[in-house]
Amino acid sequence: MQPLTLVYIAPFGLEKKTTVWARTLPLAAELVCRGHRATILVPPWDSPASAGQQSVQEGVHVEQMSLGGGIPAVVARLVRRSAALRPDVVHIVKPRAHAGLVQWWLWQTRRRNRAAPKLLLDVDDWEQAWASINHYAPPVARFLAWQEEWGIRHADGITAASRWLMERVQAAAPATPRLYLPNGVSPPAAHPAAAPPEHSAPGPRLLYFSRFVEVPPAWLARCWAALRQAVPSAQLVVAGQALAPHLEEAMRKAIDPIGNVAWLGYIPPAQVGDLYASSTCALFPAAPAPLHQAKCSVRLATALMHGVPVVASAVGEQAAYGAEGAARLVAENASPEMFAAAVVEVLASPGDRAALAETARIRLSARYNWPRLAAELEAFYFATIGD
Repeated sequence: MQPLTLVYIAPFGLEKKTTVWARTLPLAAELVCRGHRATILVPPWDSPASAGQQSVQEGVHVEQMSLGGGIPAVVARLVRRSAALRPDVVHIVKPRAHAGLVQWWLWQTRRRNRAAPKLLLDVDDWEQAWASINHYAPPVARFLAWQEEWGIRHADGITAASRWLMERVQAAAPATPRLYLPNGVSPPAAHPAAAPPEHSAPGPRLLYFSRFVEVPPAWLARCWAALRQAVPSAQLVVAGQALAPHLEEAMRKAIDPIGNVAWLGYIPPAQVGDLYASSTCALFPAAPAPLHQAKCSVRLATALMHGVPVVASAVGEQAAYGAEGAARLVAENASPEMFAAAVVEVLASPGDRAALAETARIRLSARYNWPRLAAELEAFYFATIGD
């Protein structure tokens, strides 16, 4: 097989949001290891200080476009630079904003270009579910919804990070080839330290690493109240940065009165390992809604790989990551009290916690390692090119 030239068109930068550095870059890096050439073109509107920078990360060329001239000029630069690289495949990362506009332009012009590259789309979220959370103005929400639906119907192939998205793609574009491509995992830099013994702290530290959208504040308050009643010494450690200030304010108002809550805020990547090592158990509740059914949680996978026992709602890909004993899964429609009871059972058995952690590392390392996922993507590329 001849090496491929691959161009990925990102929707945003590598600093504040997850998809590009946690999904696109690891896949591209593994494909470079398999002999292909990969470039990620980035419109860093969310990290403008990076505009104009170029780098090579794990063999992948990362080019961050100048932002001068506004959206039309940035899209034009993305299109021109992509064409100059003469790719075999252009892989659009999310059908929205700049990336979605590039997809639209390439699809319109390919009829005049017999040598046009194959145009693929990667979906790792259901963008329309974020409209109310991000408070998009109605015209913006309608435009992004149109981009998402149009993008799914106008691609030579689609990679999807969740089974929910696979079903959505099947319904919207049944003739389009598609590949289930969940997010992968990387081993921690060092073997994760065990959680501190119960006697070394006032009580178990329960980690809730959140963006404050997974469950309503009232749900979490009921869960935490039930946990405190069962395990009075437990501490809820809330980490993560809210997507909007009002989300954190509502959560604080709901759970602070219950007591014994520590708010850590944003955790720099270099400190994530220490956070996991100091946690007795991690909580991943999620409401059975499209917002959570569509995504493939990097945060959950990372917690599992760091050896933290996890209790999670069996919603979407959380059920896949936590299957076969990798996590203690709770029914997606479980009440807050039922979720709390599952946490109490895990806390009561150090042996069960150790078994959960070891099973998770073994299972995720085997099923979700990046080399395996990249090999599946490579095969999909060649099958698409051959069609």
